[in-house]
Amino acid sequence: MNAYILGIDMGGTKSAAIVGSMTGEIITRVSGVTPAQEGSDAIVPFLINLGRQAKAQARVELTGIGISAGAPAEARRGLVFEAPNLPGWPPDGIPLATIFAEAFGIPAALENDADATALAEWHFGAGQGTKTMAFLTVGTGIGAGLILDGKLHRGATGAGGEIGHIAVEPEGRRCKCGLTGCLEAYSSGPSLTRIAIENGFTGEATGPAVVAAARAGDTAALAALETAGTMLGRGLATLCMLLNPERIVLGTLAVHAADLLMPPLQREITARTWSRLRENLQIVPAALGDRAQDLAALCVYLQRFPPQENAGT
Repeated sequence: MNAYILGIDMGGTKSAAIVGSMTGEIITRVSGVTPAQEGSDAIVPFLINLGRQAKAQARVELTGIGISAGAPAEARRGLVFEAPNLPGWPPDGIPLATIFAEAFGIPAALENDADATALAEWHFGAGQGTKTMAFLTVGTGIGAGLILDGKLHRGATGAGGEIGHIAVEPEGRRCKCGLTGCLEAYSSGPSLTRIAIENGFTGEATGPAVVAAARAGDTAALAALETAGTMLGRGLATLCMLLNPERIVLGTLAVHAADLLMPPLQREITARTWSRLRENLQIVPAALGDRAQDLAALCVYLQRFPPQENAGT
């Protein structure tokens, strides 16, 4: 009998509940606008309701639940903490995995969204076949998920993979996290836009508009993308020297603007890493596109409870 998983994708703007199989087939999907400003007292029942709607539509027995949380999270205890786009959570976090397990009567597992998406690309996307892989999301922020020797690496306190806050320019720009010179302060979507405007860009203040203008030859936009690619390359060079990955999978902005970001990125990696670390390194775009977040939620459960553990379900 097929085993089906309830996946919860919790975001600061929108959230979704999906039901899918262990092979990545999506049966049903329900989504809604996250009541982000109302705090955890509103968000938790909202998410449970989405899950119940998805289960009712799917009309299948569920094996377990995977939760991909767009907020700081501690996977071991299944906790979610307050984030800038999700205010109003208790200081000690919410045990969201336990709440879902009790609400549905089945096991639940939780990861932050960067780690969850890394798992999705590793299981079903551009990271398939690797043992050591890094996935980077380059969007509103820059986060990473690390697969080391075939296992998700979370770090001692669940904060492993915070490549967005590697210092790529000592004494450089102030980051929203409070540190100085972070990669995210140069190469995220909002930072790209801010730097373009400082350079004299007068178009619409969005990342896609800056990329389009650069392709049309706008010098301010081109300079901003050169900076973003250079700093991203510095961050990846550090990653390469530390982890020696087989493959780096780049998502979001790095997919849509690869033609503009990759030349300075590659120059920095060549200048700042040993050649033997680059011999077998592949830097590739993420492959899952709009399917990533749905599959990410499924993969959270698959990572914690591999299929062989569910034999006979």
